[in-house]
Amino acid sequence: MKAVVYQGPFQVAVEEVEEPRLQEDTDAIVEVELAAICGSDLHIYHGKIAGVLPGTVLGHEFVGRIVKKGPLVPFAVGERVVGSFQVACGDCPACRRGQFFACLKGGVYGFGLALGNLQGAQAERVRVPFARTSLFPIGDLPAEEAILAGDILTTAYGGVRPFLAPGMSVAVVGSGPVGLLAQAVAHALGAGMVFAIDPEEARLEKARALGSIPLNPKAQDPIAQVRQATEGLGAELVVEAVGGDGEALKTALKLAAPGGVVSSLGVPTAEKLDYPWLAAFSRGLTLRSALANIPRYIGEVLALERVGRLKGSFVFSHRLPLSEAPEGYRLFHERKATKVALVP
Repeated sequence: MKAVVYQGPFQVAVEEVEEPRLQEDTDAIVEVELAAICGSDLHIYHGKIAGVLPGTVLGHEFVGRIVKKGPLVPFAVGERVVGSFQVACGDCPACRRGQFFACLKGGVYGFGLALGNLQGAQAERVRVPFARTSLFPIGDLPAEEAILAGDILTTAYGGVRPFLAPGMSVAVVGSGPVGLLAQAVAHALGAGMVFAIDPEEARLEKARALGSIPLNPKAQDPIAQVRQATEGLGAELVVEAVGGDGEALKTALKLAAPGGVVSSLGVPTAEKLDYPWLAAFSRGLTLRSALANIPRYIGEVLALERVGRLKGSFVFSHRLPLSEAPEGYRLFHERKATKVALVP
């Protein structure tokens, strides 16, 4: 079958690879209807993820139909499903506590040796371990909506929903796909003012279309603007949706109101950050930073998608055949794409 294969930094190719096969009674094989290139895939593309060896099939976002399954998989052959980017066993101590992101047996598709050495989903077919807790039925949901529930929309939802009360002020640092979806979730769940901080006007236009208040740090001081709009306090919930070297997180901490929560969703590339401990202590801030907990929240997200309360397909800028995946990675790397759908 054809799949997108990592060859080295800034090098991916579409190659013929071995067909996936059932290895355990809990496995399923899914024929991929739609895959996607995620912002975190760029960390691999840039050569920053240790343990991703040449020959690894990339990709962790997909929807498709089950074509083979083990006897312990409670879905029907032919059933249409979305995969959680996190593979979780459902039975280990972490999973039993609902902390699926910390599963002792799981991993992430296409992220190499450190995360389970699972082959990815930018392919014609993909093997899904622990299918009972890693696949979710989607019925007739459009593929470009359903695929988001398996990763970035549920990531955004899990970073907002536990901390948001109706009417609460929210600031989102970064208006890339995850940041825009965090704003969409905040609006859908009854937030008050939602501020969008990003240096790119094209992204801020999308934020404005969602009903957010756009703030460009190149033109104005977002911290001063947010405090002015909130009686000098700051935002009660701040979502950091950039990651990287930590500069966005520093901004997020400054935006937070006394007693506020900073929810960090961006994938970091820095191992350490100078934390403003005294300021955070004196203002009573809570910092929440963790991998997304997809199996915990995906049911709620799919339910909201089914009734039209949450829609996120606007984040896709390109839809390409799988054979053009290298071009999709190039466009994403050059910031000419916001999110790329791949059709096998």
